[in-house]
Amino acid sequence: MMPIWSLESVIESPEYRVSLTMVSDDRAPGAARTFTRETLSAWGLEELMDRTVLIVSELTTNAERHAGTPGGTERPSDADSQVVAEHITLTLTAQNGTVGIEVEDNSPFPPIPRASGPDSLDGRGLLLVTAEADAWTACLNEDGSGKRVLAVVRRRESVPCGPTPTAHPLQSYSLAMEAFAMPAQHAPVAAPLPPRKKMEDVVTQHVLLLDLDGVLVDTRPVMQEAWRAVQQTHGVDLPFEMYEQHLGRPFNDIMERLELADADRIHQTYVEASKAVSPLARPFEGMEEVLHAFVAADWRLGVVTSKPLDRAAPLLAQLGCPFATVRVPGGPGRGKPAPEPLLLALVDLAADPASATYVGDREVDREAARRAGVSYVHAAWGYGAPGTLEPRIAQSPVDLLRLLDVSKKSAPLIEGSLL
Repeated sequence: MMPIWSLESVIESPEYRVSLTMVSDDRAPGAARTFTRETLSAWGLEELMDRTVLIVSELTTNAERHAGTPGGTERPSDADSQVVAEHITLTLTAQNGTVGIEVEDNSPFPPIPRASGPDSLDGRGLLLVTAEADAWTACLNEDGSGKRVLAVVRRRESVPCGPTPTAHPLQSYSLAMEAFAMPAQHAPVAAPLPPRKKMEDVVTQHVLLLDLDGVLVDTRPVMQEAWRAVQQTHGVDLPFEMYEQHLGRPFNDIMERLELADADRIHQTYVEASKAVSPLARPFEGMEEVLHAFVAADWRLGVVTSKPLDRAAPLLAQLGCPFATVRVPGGPGRGKPAPEPLLLALVDLAADPASATYVGDREVDREAARRAGVSYVHAAWGYGAPGTLEPRIAQSPVDLLRLLDVSKKSAPLIEGSLL
């Protein structure tokens, strides 16, 4: 077994090594993702980019949220007794198709994975790291000034398509923190690093991810009737508008925010009523034509929604559009506004966050896109306000073509299309 005590213990003579020091604030994870994408692209390691960016994003977010100096968010400098800001340092190394990641912060406390329920919005970041990294651990600095979290990402041999009998890594839970070691005799022998690529030589396929309710399909009449059934069946006196304020989050999270007990029974009533009146839902005007215009322009499409699959599938079928991925609750990761649904959709598509745009209509959609490093467009025809950060706003489905320059892309002309 080969424990990881430093990057050098795995990557003895790195061909490449770079570092970035950031102020520990909510901009740090985004800066770390951008730095990682640009670095791995320059090193010609695009095949490891999705996994590496996801790990860097989770470790940097964890450091920014939970890893400040004990007792405050700032620490005194020994040199001049001035107060200096908390910092996070990200180091990337590469050797023979292996990428080393090191995130250093000021906290002496190691990160501890913890179990969380299927509807919890927190607690799965380190499980994602466990799922995507070939090995990782945490080490305290010798002088007690903080810690370093280390991870290694290797090229993986191709595996046959189709289901495997083993459970998804995120469905298991482990508190092993000493080291996720790799036997040296079983370590894959990676091919040498390819020649560096110029940025202009990298061809990027664009990805469009969309929310369902309020973006693709007008489901408000269905939700209003379903909530009316909840009010009548369970004696709930909260108006629909209070429920609607939290759309985009998992149902149980909404119930908790509304301080409603017996969420399971309420959910059952809501689902049954929704299915009964589902014919009331209709795609927004022009949406079908717009989606086909994106497909004709060689964009890949996906859906990221908080609606369960059994209710989402019939609605998506109305659009008659080939979605390459559909992410719904119940799988690995947290729900929106956490970034996992978007990041996992991009893993499905083998796409980088820098090539993707997410279209939503709620604050949770904008927040999920921000945390995933994905460009965001607010659907003005939806159910929510754009928020205080003034994102790009599409006034109608057709307006998406203008905002994303689809008409300028090289694509075959289709008679009667919007291109």
